[in-house]
Amino acid sequence: MTRRGHRPRHFAIEELVPPEFLREYTERILWGLLDSRLLWTIDALRDIYGPLVANTWHGGGEHAYRGLRPHDCHVGAPLSDHKYGRAVDLVPVHATSEQMREDIRRDAHPEAFQHLTVVELDTHWLHIGFRNIDNSDGIIWIPRG
Repeated sequence: MTRRGHRPRHFAIEELVPPEFLREYTERILWGLLDSRLLWTIDALRDIYGPLVANTWHGGGEHAYRGLRPHDCHVGAPLSDHKYGRAVDLVPVHATSEQMREDIRRDAHPEAFQHLTVVELDTHWLHIGFRNIDNSDGIIWIPRG
């Protein structure tokens, strides 16, 4: 199913974009750069797992690049899905990222996981991605490194 124009109930734009983007672009433009499957899924995950932390810069924290990243960003790979609005790094408050990855492996919440195409392994956060690929063979599990 194609999802269009989802605005998350549980996340503010500051949690998903860096401060330089908010200084330069309107929220409307920024929401439009984020994949609707990502936005829908993070809402579904927060409904299941409770609070999930992405960017913290807006509250004085150090994290600004857990969601959308500029193309010249020093964080991550040159063609990172983050730079195309198709990935997010979430830190669960009441669960662990490994518990969430295990639930994804077991397909414990199939509706919530239906759009995932990429999950990164070996991190204390949950990296999820939404590539435009045929994932009939399942999710791509990427080792950290």
